[in-house]
Amino acid sequence: MKSSIIDVPRKHTQEDLFGIQAYQNALIKYIRMTDTPITIALQGEWGSGKTSLMNLLRYNLCDVNDAPYFPVWINTWQYSLMKTPSQAIMSILEGIINQIGALHPSDQKWAESKRKIGGLFKKMASVGTKMVAGTVGIDGGVVDDLFEGKESAASDISQLKEEIAKLIDEALSKDTSKQGFTFYIDDLDRIDPPVAVEILELLKNIFDLEKCVFILAIDYDVVIKGLKPKFGELTDANEREFRSFFDKIIQLPFSMPVASYSVDSFLVDALGKIEFFTDQELKDPSLAEKLSEITRLSVGTNPRSLKRLTNTLALISIIYEEQTGAQNNVTVLDKLINYSLVCIQIAYPYIYNQLTEAPDFKSWNETIASKLKLRPLTAQESEVLDKTEEFDEEWEKIVYRMCQKETFLSNRAFSVSTLLNKIAEIVGNDDQLGEIIEATLEMSAVTNLKAFDGPMKKPTKFNRDTSSYKFNGKVYSTKKEFVNDVVMYYLSEHPGTTHEQLKEAFAFKKNMDTVFLDYNEYLNILNEKGKVDFFGRRPDVPTIKLADKEVVLTSQWPTTVQGRPAEFSKLLDVLRDRMKYSIESC
Repeated sequence: MKSSIIDVPRKHTQEDLFGIQAYQNALIKYIRMTDTPITIALQGEWGSGKTSLMNLLRYNLCDVNDAPYFPVWINTWQYSLMKTPSQAIMSILEGIINQIGALHPSDQKWAESKRKIGGLFKKMASVGTKMVAGTVGIDGGVVDDLFEGKESAASDISQLKEEIAKLIDEALSKDTSKQGFTFYIDDLDRIDPPVAVEILELLKNIFDLEKCVFILAIDYDVVIKGLKPKFGELTDANEREFRSFFDKIIQLPFSMPVASYSVDSFLVDALGKIEFFTDQELKDPSLAEKLSEITRLSVGTNPRSLKRLTNTLALISIIYEEQTGAQNNVTVLDKLINYSLVCIQIAYPYIYNQLTEAPDFKSWNETIASKLKLRPLTAQESEVLDKTEEFDEEWEKIVYRMCQKETFLSNRAFSVSTLLNKIAEIVGNDDQLGEIIEATLEMSAVTNLKAFDGPMKKPTKFNRDTSSYKFNGKVYSTKKEFVNDVVMYYLSEHPGTTHEQLKEAFAFKKNMDTVFLDYNEYLNILNEKGKVDFFGRRPDVPTIKLADKEVVLTSQWPTTVQGRPAEFSKLLDVLRDRMKYSIESC
């Protein structure tokens, strides 16, 4: 068992679990055939796999036998750490040049170039000494000062470009199998957006050279933020200016295909490694389908979010095992509910926090809305929501109003409602929905960021019955088999028992039809819904024959819920106290 899934970029030796091989191969072929100079932007939100893709591009373009390019890799975040914007820009420029120079066939000539470039750096950095002092900053435009300044400054830049072009040509002359350099510029979206934009301008002005392919990992949203000092807030009126800047620097934008990621393969692999589900359980295609749907409705396909999800589940599993000394007796249903709630915790923390306060979300009403100071719906909104399946019930309208408190949530309101309905469907019992959610929340609460707002309440023990039971000399490890045999023993002692008599004999709750369901009713529900919650989804389910009909026995026998006696505990009391059966716990 692994306790975590590490959040590091994928290497070429690792399996393609997200199914993006075709995109990767297409980019490799394109870069091999492209004219230069060219700049390619790998666009995607933080954690979407940009660095992993760059790793694979570098391996296939630079490291394999007969690779056509030399690599230069720059992690802009590392080069900018503890530096002013101007110092970071010069440090990145120096890092690129040093990696090119390291490939020079003559150490002596490289030393001469280094001295010449060093002199140019000093002259460039003395733009009124502002650059060294860091007083230009981004608002003043470091790169603008360099490239739009005096003629002497422009001459210095021209000399620098010539010196870099010479270094590139001489490195390529050493190895005629190489056709150029690929420059991998990573983590631009981790640094201050205006600095990232200045770096883009720097690369455009200095490295607009033949035999150079620049591959940048960046998000267009970062570019927008970085251009605000130049163009102000993005509006419909100035959107073209923002886009023109991006197009001027980037010749080929490539959006990370997160919507096409094969989440199923990754989840099955990761959940198997941490042993949250058993290998046998993961072989069930319907389980993989449910996991995939729940994931897409919540954390989505961002690899970093998926890794956080699996690490959270791994910790929860270990905590449960430490508390109970067992893990294998947790049902697939419990795991699925747990999985869903952790997904909500990561994707929709505001909704998760409301669940911790009021777990029975189907009872959310105007009282909850008033407590949270939710905006009332307009008459038009109410009319539209009444006609929308995801928001036609009162609690769903409360969910809609909750989502209006955050821009992100308002865009995902349909997903939130669909996900909560999915959880209710998995639980399958609205009467016990709140208790089951509350019991499961106790485990995931340990990884909830809200825990740092104050002292975390100590969760009660997540009580699961791991006992076996002995009846008539036989030891039972599964409760359903035990209950079935007890019922069959009772019927052998009481021939001619009808459905009503059976329910009365074993009565431990008001509605015993949820324990002994008429088989014909079972078939009717199955035909209508495709499954019968807590009973099954097959028409040939085992039945118990009574004097007047056949019945189906429920498969759900929880011992406790939130520390209180549940169905199985109540049944044991009936068997021992009322029916005087001898039953031992093992």
